[in-house]
Parts: sequence; structure tokens; C-alpha cells
Amino acid sequence: MKKILGLDLGTNSIGWSLIEIDHSGAPIRIIAMGSRIIPLSSDDRDQFQKGQAISKN
Repeated sequence: MKKILGLDLGTNSIGWSLIEIDHSGAPIRIIAMGSRIIPLSSDDRDQFQKGQAISKN
């Protein structure tokens, strides 16, 4: 069986999942998944909106 790692990288979060598929590409099961949300303070958000490259990520 084949395993696929999926990633979702956002401005305030990172999500991931690991799934198993069969030989025809149909999903069999979710092995694991998770997410991490990185909160932004109002100062961080204002700097990000102004285009400054300061980020907790």
C-alpha cells in the first residue's frame, strides 16, 4: 500500500495528514492528522498587513 503526506501551509496555521491508498488510488484509511494554529497579536497582524516580514511562523 502507498502512503501520501498532505500539507496545508497557511499564514497562521499548518495542517497535515498521512493517508494510505490502494493500488488504484482509492483512499483506504487516515493514518494520522493534525494542525498547529499560530496566533497573531494585533501588533503582529498590523505589521504583516503593512508588508513587513516579521512573523512568528
